[in-house]
Amino acid sequence: MRAPDKTLDVQGVAGLRVRTLALETLELMDRGQVLKVITTQKDARKQIASLCREEGFLFLEEVLDGSQHLFLIQR
Repeated sequence: MRAPDKTLDVQGVAGLRVRTLALETLELMDRGQVLKVITTQKDARKQIASLCREEGFLFLEEVLDGSQHLFLIQR
């Protein structure tokens, strides 16, 4: 897994809030920087994939670690 420039820990956050917080964080980052999102939300993959597709971010990697989902997204 590539080293992220910033980490967003949204474990326990439910609903579309994960997507909203990821978008808000990515918008503050510079182009080319990488955000690591840590969540326990089961449908987070759909939200993150949709966010990347709609906003033009690059979905780099997904890792499942027990109940945690880790995502790397490049701005």
